[in-house]
Amino acid sequence: MFNKEFLKTLTVMYVEDDVSIRTSLGNILKKVFKEVITCEDGKEGVANYLLYTNDMDIEFDAIISDINMPNLNGLEMVEEIRKYNEEIPVVMTTAHGEANYLMDAIKVNVSGYSLKPIDTKELLMTVQKFCQIKRNQKLIQEKEAELSEYMELMDGIATIVKVDQKDMIISTNSYFDAVSDYEENELVDSNVIITIHPDSTTTHYVKMQETVKKGETWTGKIKYITSKKESFHLRVTAIPKKDSNTGNLMGYTAIGFLADDEEQEKQETMNKVRQNILEQRQKVLLLSKEVKKLRNKPAPVATSGPDASFIKSALETQMKKTSSQEKQLAAYEQEINALKHKLINIADTEMAKRRTTLEQVHELKKENNTLRNNLIAVQNELNASKPHPKFVE
Repeated sequence: MFNKEFLKTLTVMYVEDDVSIRTSLGNILKKVFKEVITCEDGKEGVANYLLYTNDMDIEFDAIISDINMPNLNGLEMVEEIRKYNEEIPVVMTTAHGEANYLMDAIKVNVSGYSLKPIDTKELLMTVQKFCQIKRNQKLIQEKEAELSEYMELMDGIATIVKVDQKDMIISTNSYFDAVSDYEENELVDSNVIITIHPDSTTTHYVKMQETVKKGETWTGKIKYITSKKESFHLRVTAIPKKDSNTGNLMGYTAIGFLADDEEQEKQETMNKVRQNILEQRQKVLLLSKEVKKLRNKPAPVATSGPDASFIKSALETQMKKTSSQEKQLAAYEQEINALKHKLINIADTEMAKRRTTLEQVHELKKENNTLRNNLIAVQNELNASKPHPKFVE
C-alpha cells in the first residue's frame, strides 16, 4: 500500500538515456516524490550526485537508474557513487537477465530492480519499501544514540543492572558495583538473587519478576545486600527487553536510585516524634495518678486546693503538648509522603522517557523486519511472474 505522505518526503535521482522513457516516467515520478533530478547517463548521474550533495547540501533518498547507457552505464555509476554513499537505495530498471549483470549488481549493492516494460506501481512500491527500511534504520540509530545518552546520564546518578531471561547478570555499572561493594564485572554471570536481601526475595522482588515476565515495566522499592552482608534500599524501575524479531522476553534492565537516606530520615523523624509523644504520655499518666489521689482524699486541707489546681493545670498543659506532638507527627508523615511522591515522580518521568524510547526502537525494528519480509516476497513474486529476456535493451 502506498504511503503518499512518506513518498512526498523523498528526493530521488532518475537516470535514463532514452528521452521518451525519461520524460514520461520522469513526469510521473515528479508528481509522487518531493523532488526528482533527471539525468541522461551515468556520467551526468555521478556529476549531479556530487553537485547536489556537496555544493547544495541536498541528500538523495534513492536512485532509480537504467543499466545500459552511454559514457557510463548504470552499474558503473553506482560503483562510483558507492565511494561516497554505501547505503543509498538503488533500484535498476532493465531488460537484462544475464547472470553477469546480476553478479555486478550484487557487487555494487544494488537494492532491487524493475524489469522493462516498467510497472510504475511496482517500481514505486519497491522504492518506498527500501526507503522506509533506510529511514527506519536511521531512526533506530538516533533512538539508540538517545538511549546511550540516557544511560550515560543515569550512570552517574543511578545503579544499572542488566539481567537475562534466566536471571543471570549480564552487566552492572560502576555505581552499582560501588554501592554493593563488588569488584568490576565480579557479578557478571551470577544469579541476580545474590544481590537481593532476604527481606525482599519473597515480596517486592517476586512482584518485580512476575511483572517483567509479562513484558511490563515495574517500579518499586527493593532491599539489596552487599558483599559484606550490609543492606541498602533502591527505588527500582525494571524495564523488560524483548527480541525484536520474535517478541520473546530476553531479560530486563533494572535502574535504581538510592533510597537509604529517605528511609533513614523517615525513621529518625518518626522515632524522635514517637519518643516525644511517649514522654508526654508518661507525664500525663503520672499527673493523672496525682489527680486521682487528690480526689480520693477524704477532706481537703487549705493547701490542697491550690495543689490540685496546679496539677490539673499541668495535666492540661501536657495533654495539649501531646496533642501538638501528634499533630506534628501527622505533619511529618504528610511531608515525608509528599517528598516520597515527588522523588517517585522525578524517577518515573525519567524512566517513562527511556521506556518510550525503548518501545519506539522495538517498533521500528519490528517494522523493518516486516518490510524486509514483504520486499523479499514481492521480489520472489516478480521473479516468478516475469520472464527475463536476454539483451533486449
